[in-house]
Amino acid sequence: MEIKTVKAPITDSEKELLDIISKTADRISTFAHLGQKDFTIEDVLNDLDCGFDDIHDLIRASVAEILKEKPDISAVKVSDLDIPLQPDISVTIEEIEDMTTDEEISGLSF
Repeated sequence: MEIKTVKAPITDSEKELLDIISKTADRISTFAHLGQKDFTIEDVLNDLDCGFDDIHDLIRASVAEILKEKPDISAVKVSDLDIPLQPDISVTIEEIEDMTTDEEISGLSF
């Protein structure tokens, strides 16, 4: 079964994430030319004043922005509380009449 993905226009959070990825690659490339060969993403991100928590926040924001654009999603609530085992995103869907569990929704069978 092929899952079809409909791509919404790129979000501001995705643009920022792509910019960080590009800066990370540029920084690694620069230091590689200076003789360094081994890198951790965490160290490079720290050099760019960005950490994994920042990346997590950007991914969460991007996902929420994309979900908000879906016509079958009526509400998206983003939690920025850093509490273990708490959801990052809560979603409310539009109720669709006469739907059975055998029907496909966005390419997924239930």
